[in-house]
Amino acid sequence: MNKTLLAFLLATGIAGTVHAQTGVTIYGMVDTGFIKENGSDTRMGSNVDNRIGFRGTEDLGGGMKATFELERRFNLNDGTLAQEGKDWDGAANVGLKGESWGAVRLGRVNELTTETLRTLDPFYQYGVGSMLLSSQRSARIDNTIRYDSPSWSGFKFGASYSLGENMKNVTSTAYDPGNRNQNGTQVEATAGNVKYAGADNDGYAVMLGYDNGPLTVLANWSRLADSKKSYVWNLGGAYDFGPARVSLAYEQTMDKGWKEGEISIRSKQQTWLLGLEWLLGPGRLNASLNYGKVKDVDWSATDRDSKDVKKVALGYT
Repeated sequence: MNKTLLAFLLATGIAGTVHAQTGVTIYGMVDTGFIKENGSDTRMGSNVDNRIGFRGTEDLGGGMKATFELERRFNLNDGTLAQEGKDWDGAANVGLKGESWGAVRLGRVNELTTETLRTLDPFYQYGVGSMLLSSQRSARIDNTIRYDSPSWSGFKFGASYSLGENMKNVTSTAYDPGNRNQNGTQVEATAGNVKYAGADNDGYAVMLGYDNGPLTVLANWSRLADSKKSYVWNLGGAYDFGPARVSLAYEQTMDKGWKEGEISIRSKQQTWLLGLEWLLGPGRLNASLNYGKVKDVDWSATDRDSKDVKKVALGYT
C-alpha cells in the first residue's frame, strides 16, 4: 500500500508540473546550398546556422516567470554537431523574468554584442556577406549570468559576468606567439600554462542602447573569460529614412594572445562598417562596406606591419 501511495504521489507531482508549464516553443531552421570558393572544390554549406531549439516559460505569478532555452546547432550536409563537444551549442540556460525589472539568465547565453551590434549589419552577421568580426568575439559564452533590463522609453541596459575555468594545471599546445629565437623568427610552439600566463581571468560585459522610432544607438564593452584580460569595445547607430535604413558602426579590439584559455595571436584590430537596407517590393536590398585594420601583429619579427582588409557585400533577401 505504501508503494502504491508513493507511485500515486509521484504521478500527481509530474502531472502538476506539466500543467503549470504555460508555454513551450519548439523552433528551428534548416538551410543548405552549394558553395564555390577560389582554390577549393565545390562544397555544401549554409548561409544561416542550422538549429533546433526548445524555449519555455512558466508563470510563477505576480508578473514573474521562469524561463529556459536549449538549442542545438548542426551541419545539415553530414548531420554532425556545429561545434564538437557541445551538445547544446546554441543555448543552454535557465532564468527568471519580471515585467518591471527585466530578465536574468544563467548558463550558456549569447554574448551581449551578439544581439546588439549585429543589428547594424545588413546581413546580420550571417554568411559570406557578414561584417568583419573581432578575434575576441564569441557568439555564445559559458558559465555566465546575464541581465537584460526592460525598455524604458527606448533605453536599455545589459550586463553579464562569466566565470573562468580552473586553469591551475591546464596547458595549451596551440600556437605560441612569444616563442621565437634570438633573431625573432617563429619557432616550434610549446605548451603554455594558462594560469601562470595570466590568462585565467573572469569575463564581463556591459551594454547601453536606445531604440525608439527611426533611431537606434548602442555601445558595448566586453572581456572574455580566460583571455589574459583581452577586451573589445564597439559603438554604432542606425536611422530609418522611410523604406531605407542606414547604419554605421566601429569596433576596436585588444587581443593579448589568449582566447577562452587557448593561445592566439596578439594584435590590435579596428573595424568600420557602413550598411544600407532598402525595402524593395516583397524583399530587401542589403549592402555593406567594411574596412578593417590589424596592427602590432606578433606572429614573427619580420611581419608586424599593419594589415588592411576591405570588403564589399551586396545581396537581396
